[in-house]
Amino acid sequence: MVAAVHEELVRPEVMTAIEDLMAREASGVLEITGDPSGAFYLDGGRIVFARASWVPGLAARLRVVCPALAGQAELPPEPDTDDAAIAGFAVQRGYLTLSGLHELIQSIVVDAFLVLTIPLTMDSPVAAVRFTSTHTYWTELFPRLGIDLVREEALRVAERTAEHGLAPTTAVARCDLRAPAAVLTREQWAVACQIGDRATALDLAARRGTALSATLECLASLARAGLCAPVRVGGHGQPSSRVPAQAGPAEPPSTPTPAERLPERLPVRRSGQDRPAQAERSIDPLQMPTPDILRQVLEGLRKLN
Repeated sequence: MVAAVHEELVRPEVMTAIEDLMAREASGVLEITGDPSGAFYLDGGRIVFARASWVPGLAARLRVVCPALAGQAELPPEPDTDDAAIAGFAVQRGYLTLSGLHELIQSIVVDAFLVLTIPLTMDSPVAAVRFTSTHTYWTELFPRLGIDLVREEALRVAERTAEHGLAPTTAVARCDLRAPAAVLTREQWAVACQIGDRATALDLAARRGTALSATLECLASLARAGLCAPVRVGGHGQPSSRVPAQAGPAEPPSTPTPAERLPERLPVRRSGQDRPAQAERSIDPLQMPTPDILRQVLEGLRKLN
């Protein structure tokens, strides 16, 4: 069953490519074109940095962590930012410690790993995977991350959010709280205030310049507290067993703003040409796989190691 699920959801091929390159202690760039698209930057079989079209990049994250950077002319807008240069700028000017920078970069790498290797929606095709071998140009300011740490953190987030039927593209709506009160962290409250009539984790992370994985976990906590619920394809809130799905005050829907998107230099192979029967599926392409299917996929990904 796991093999069949892998064939349907495709993304494990990216995981296999990363593991092979890291086992060979390769240095270079592994580019993934598709939806989402992105890249992993390797140095001697370790992950130095990563980008993904669904993930806020280093400049966006730094502007949130260090508000003083927001007005700096030396900090160019994404996606034109040289990440090595901005990392050096932030540390040299004292906006961020080296350990703080490493923590931030690890968060970005985990987010990219999450969306590029784990099939979080029913239609997240990989058009092409290409590796270009190069000598590393990343400075020692960037950490060298092993795959075990990154993979386990990404899988933990995927499993936790799957319990609540959440994916980066899942729209959620606010619900009326049935209990007398709910206790939230400052971060959870900030996310709750941004949900409005409907929003996705992609919307919220891009709008706020925060980690996608942290945003997903906040939404999972809010869903468990009964403050939000996934929106069905038809636009109605999906109630949990504890909470009625009643939308909060209306706000205009926002369009997800990808932080960074790699140019798609390779010809796109449409998976529908290889599997014509897929065109007849009635599944919403942005729908998340069921928790049972995703658990099987996650277990299969762990067995790839």
